[in-house]
Amino acid sequence: MHTLISSFALLAALGLFACSSTAPADENRKQRAAAAAAIAVQSVEPYRVDNWYGTWTGLRPEYPLHNADGEVIVVRGKEAKVGSSTFTFTIEAMGTAELVQSHDDGRIAAFSGTWQGRMEPGTNVLTAIVCDLTANSTGAYRQYALMVDDRRQAVMCHGTSTEPPFEVEFSAP
Repeated sequence: MHTLISSFALLAALGLFACSSTAPADENRKQRAAAAAAIAVQSVEPYRVDNWYGTWTGLRPEYPLHNADGEVIVVRGKEAKVGSSTFTFTIEAMGTAELVQSHDDGRIAAFSGTWQGRMEPGTNVLTAIVCDLTANSTGAYRQYALMVDDRRQAVMCHGTSTEPPFEVEFSAP
């Protein structure tokens, strides 16, 4: 009989302990489920540009030159670098575009040409402007794409594969 009473006492103690330790766990589970449900209800709106027409400006940072194998070019023990430049794009409604590239060493290059828009599939929403440009002084050809980046919530400028993309901001209509 003594072992039966001890067994019941042990079971009762374990039952109380189990109930007290699962109550906070259940509460935590319920709180986590409620938080997850709240996050699921909040829809993330894709980043949109309402007006592409106007002036877009950005700073392309300095970057190292690479050879054909993708290795950084070193001259006299130093990396060969392309200096930073400020890019000012003017996107006009009639399909024309201009670019003024102001180099950090004071040189300025002017380009003009056309642009084409890229639409989000199945919609009429422009997600990118691709500019085909020619240097006004030398005739050199350049292509730049101003593209919406949902993750960064910004418009990024993409040039050649060796140039780092950089953010551009709408500065004037």
